[in-house]
Amino acid sequence: MTLTAFEARFFDGKTAKPHQVSVELHASRLRVSLSGESCSSDWRYEEIVVLQQPVPPQPAVLTSRKNRTMRLYVEPEHWFSLKTKLPKTAFPAITLSTQWKSLAGYTGLSVIFVLTAVAAGPRLFERASELIPHSTEIQIGKMALDSSINHPVCTAPQGKAALDKLVSLLKQGVTRDIPFNVRVISDDETLNALAAPGGHLVIFSGILKKADSAEEVAGVLAHEMAHIEMNHPMKSLMRNLGITLTLHLMFGDVSVLSNTAYFAGIIHQFHYSREDELEADKTGYALLEKANIDPSGLMLFFERIQREEAKNSNHPYSKWSNLDEYFSTHPHTEHRINTLKNNTATSKSYQQALDDSEWQALKAICSEQTG
Repeated sequence: MTLTAFEARFFDGKTAKPHQVSVELHASRLRVSLSGESCSSDWRYEEIVVLQQPVPPQPAVLTSRKNRTMRLYVEPEHWFSLKTKLPKTAFPAITLSTQWKSLAGYTGLSVIFVLTAVAAGPRLFERASELIPHSTEIQIGKMALDSSINHPVCTAPQGKAALDKLVSLLKQGVTRDIPFNVRVISDDETLNALAAPGGHLVIFSGILKKADSAEEVAGVLAHEMAHIEMNHPMKSLMRNLGITLTLHLMFGDVSVLSNTAYFAGIIHQFHYSREDELEADKTGYALLEKANIDPSGLMLFFERIQREEAKNSNHPYSKWSNLDEYFSTHPHTEHRINTLKNNTATSKSYQQALDDSEWQALKAICSEQTG
């Protein structure tokens, strides 16, 4: 009998770093093996929980009843081979809450959503994101990060003050009435930053370690704040949630997210369209201009990291291999870097984003940590 095997992405629940793994489908279990390493683990089919079935190009998301912090991402083309081996218990049913102010109103909305979804597709749920209360959006973002980020938070007071100063400067150009909650996560080997619903932003300390100036960090921060300004995280989330949970959230019922495994690990599923990324580039540039911070910082950061990656391209397991993680969710192509370069005013003078002491304090923000 031919053994079915394929590549997948795996999060071990201990770090936010994805691992490339090989998956083998056996008679009663699947085997997950880390690429390039000899260690492996077996998941019995009756222990598997399907958090999300694939909606191309989005992958299926699985976890194990033995360790629900783990995530296995299976691409749509491999899903059928695996799905046929899973028992019905692998697909948790999502029950509807009966505590509605108006069951008739809910039923009516359900019918409208089902009929309209057929014609409108994912764009319908993007528009639905505009109907989610801000308080619910903030809760969603906090829950997403708390369930997905397991690294200590960097809390050195002077570094936090410098970070808050950058955020305050960039907020001058933000029009959405939503608070920003920015945290630095202690993980020097991860070059990543991400935005979650409700103004929640995460910067991994690898960004601070590799940046040469506060302007570079401000550029990364402005790009992520631009995603919040344009409500991209919530739109991405709505595309993945589907009709039932969208209706819950429209009624402000965020508790449904904590009561179903369907929501777990959603932070790893934020994938922005090319249009979203271009919009974030443009809006982030405007935020930097409004704050009178040199917008070329983001471009310089990408250029320098790309040069470093090129130097280490022959060492796939080097520390620079983590750069793929950033560019997989932030696809800044050469064209986009050139666009940033062309838009930068060479003759304009900008204020210093942070003075030297503030910049050093920000780089040392992980000298104190919690969690």
